[in-house]
Amino acid sequence: GVTTALVVWPFNGGGGGAMAVPTAKAVRGDVVLTVGGVGQIVSARSANPIAVPAPQGSASGSGPAVAPADAVFATASGHLAQYLVAPGERISAGQPLAVLDDGGAGAVALDQARSDLETARLELQLKQTADPARGLPPSAAELTAARVAAAAAERKVVLLGRPGTTEVTTAQLELRKAAADLAVLRRVATPVALAAAERSVGVAYQKLAQAGASIPADVLAAKQELTRAQADLEALQKGPNATAVEAAKLAVIFAQQKLAELPSGALPSEATQARLELTKAQADLEALQRAPAATAVAAARSAVDLAVAKLSNATAPPSPLAVASARAELDRARTELQAVRLRTNAASVRAARLAVTLAQQKLARVRRPVPTVRDAARIELTKALADLDVLRRRGGPAGPLDLALARVKIGAAQERVTAAQALAGRLTVAAPRTGTVIALLSVPGSPVDLSTPIAVVADLGHLAVDVSLSEFDVARVRRGQAARVSVDALGGRRYPGTVVFEALTGVQNAGVVTFPVRIGLTQFAGAKPGMNVSVRIVVARRLDVVHVPLEAVAQDGEKATVTVVDAAGVQSVRTVRLGLADNKIVEIRSGLKAGERVLLAAAGGA
Repeated sequence: GVTTALVVWPFNGGGGGAMAVPTAKAVRGDVVLTVGGVGQIVSARSANPIAVPAPQGSASGSGPAVAPADAVFATASGHLAQYLVAPGERISAGQPLAVLDDGGAGAVALDQARSDLETARLELQLKQTADPARGLPPSAAELTAARVAAAAAERKVVLLGRPGTTEVTTAQLELRKAAADLAVLRRVATPVALAAAERSVGVAYQKLAQAGASIPADVLAAKQELTRAQADLEALQKGPNATAVEAAKLAVIFAQQKLAELPSGALPSEATQARLELTKAQADLEALQRAPAATAVAAARSAVDLAVAKLSNATAPPSPLAVASARAELDRARTELQAVRLRTNAASVRAARLAVTLAQQKLARVRRPVPTVRDAARIELTKALADLDVLRRRGGPAGPLDLALARVKIGAAQERVTAAQALAGRLTVAAPRTGTVIALLSVPGSPVDLSTPIAVVADLGHLAVDVSLSEFDVARVRRGQAARVSVDALGGRRYPGTVVFEALTGVQNAGVVTFPVRIGLTQFAGAKPGMNVSVRIVVARRLDVVHVPLEAVAQDGEKATVTVVDAAGVQSVRTVRLGLADNKIVEIRSGLKAGERVLLAAAGGA
């Protein structure tokens, strides 16, 4: 304790005097270091105070409003429709507190999301059975027609790739016949052979006339033959017929035009046929333009004479055998005469050569089809098979990629439904914790958003204290440290507590930085949220140590001293080593013993 002692101070010159000086005794006890400040009782399960924007219409410069620590905020934007609780009511966690009105936006969004989900499910169901993108299922008639077309195209490819035996044989026979005709025409006919053939014909006519003289029909035929022979003789004597020559010229021009107008893609056989027609027309024209030979005139006269003889013999009694024999001989003579005449015609030989060439080309085409034709047939077969495959796929299920895409659409639609349901559920504000409704902070009809506190729900069964410490004090605070809480409203009643939270970052206000700290209370009878308290947090403690008042210690740099006063009042300065100190006492770790008295004046700067 601090006492007042009479100390005698010696003076120079032998004089003396005395004065009362305060002293204190060094004692053994506990040294406790605390920090703290003024705080407020809150619900232990609430968050720290939250700064929210000031409502519209508030005075400028008022700054952000601070929501209560146990405030319940709106969970959607809109207007407050009604409260479902009253102040002082005990509620459970999750119990509805209020209902919000968003103007029906949430209901519309939920309906649209459900409609999209149902549409996506129907689309997947359709694609699993018959994909609309592939068209309607094919009818039986369409499938049959496609199969027939494919089979016909396949047969065509087979026929073009492997010619039939009948076609090859026919082409070979035509070639042989054309070659035989050309061989006959190549044999050169002599004038003697031609004259002999003409005479054979005349003799055949005479025999026929003699054999059928007694037959009226033969008589008439003989007269007609005589008339035709006379006409042929007159025609030969008169020369070429101008009308026949003009007709032959027109035939040549027409054949030339036909050959020139053939398309570029025409088959070789068509071009050969056109050249053959042109050659025949030119040969006919040359025959008409040539002057009749003397032998031809003589033959014509012989034919007239023969016809006259045949007519004269026609009245004789006919012999059927002779008539038949005469007719056969006449036919043979005519055939030989015609063959001899053809061998003398160069145009006929050229025509026969062209006929052989045409027959050869036809045979080659039958044996090995033209590549373009065979390729076109194969393309036609490929197209027919593709058309059949398209028909078979029509109306079938969609592919794996389309089905996967449809399932993704269902998942996205389901997520939109879930989000819309969650948004609709936010229109009902539920209690975040079990507790008591302390206050309702709004009125029905007021606009609200996610930053609008609408009620205060405190858990009165679990209380704590929030206090703000300076940056120097909070540096010594750790979780789990003991604290003492004094409630002014309860006459300074003290409650024990423990540090449960210290902020990692500070809050600046008017240039001063403070750090929120929460003290948990285990005993709080009579205390209520909102009461002001004084808080002291024990940051260090030394038990059963020697300590003295701070005023007894004098320090010069790192050197600390005390003035010891003995029982006779004699003072002596002693160096000490200090330990823990608070704002009143300091621990003496060495240099002083318990019970010794020290001078307090040193603290005042004696």
